[in-house]
Amino acid sequence: MKPAELSQGVATESKRELAKAKTRRALLKSALQLYSQEGSQGLSMNKVAKGAGIAQPSFYNHFESLDALQQELCELLKESYLSPMRMAWVSMLEEFDSLSKELLDHKCRQCLGMIFDAAFQNIDLFQHLIEDRPRFGQHTHHGLGGLVNDLQEEWIEIFSQGLTLSGRTFTSSSVNLFVDTAAAQVHELILGCHQQRYQREQAIQLLSTNFQSLFISVFTSQK
Repeated sequence: MKPAELSQGVATESKRELAKAKTRRALLKSALQLYSQEGSQGLSMNKVAKGAGIAQPSFYNHFESLDALQQELCELLKESYLSPMRMAWVSMLEEFDSLSKELLDHKCRQCLGMIFDAAFQNIDLFQHLIEDRPRFGQHTHHGLGGLVNDLQEEWIEIFSQGLTLSGRTFTSSSVNLFVDTAAAQVHELILGCHQQRYQREQAIQLLSTNFQSLFISVFTSQK
């Protein structure tokens, strides 16, 4: 093969790979939009493919199943959601005992604000995730319907890391209790703000106060 022919072949392959990657992204975007609009019950391979502008049989050129697509989308959403705030939470937990009351409240409100910001980037998605969770159960990890459970496991890791760095001793059951209780409050107040039953800053301040009280009540005896 001549150099020019080889170069042309590489260029053709590169275009093909770029086109495939573009379609893969389109499928992920289509699934995200569908879930945000209709929840898990509205998610089907045919709808996802149609939203991406391809025929359903072509779906298998990019994902082996709808579950595989959902799993990749879950990983992308988890990283997008948690990466901006992970170190902020770990740092606050590590410094919890040394912070003044005012500085602790300030840091706590900042961290909670990150959660609200992430939720409101796509509040329809967030609402469907919360609504679908009871259908799949609190210990199920099934596609987007199990994303809230996956996120809470990530929060357990974040809190465990922060507590370890702070020098506290703790049990896994105490971290689970804390995360479950705090998450329920956060979910309720985010949706309450979305429904205009609460003001954002009012909700964040209430959560900050509750977070600090809950933290002390659950972990002080284990310090």
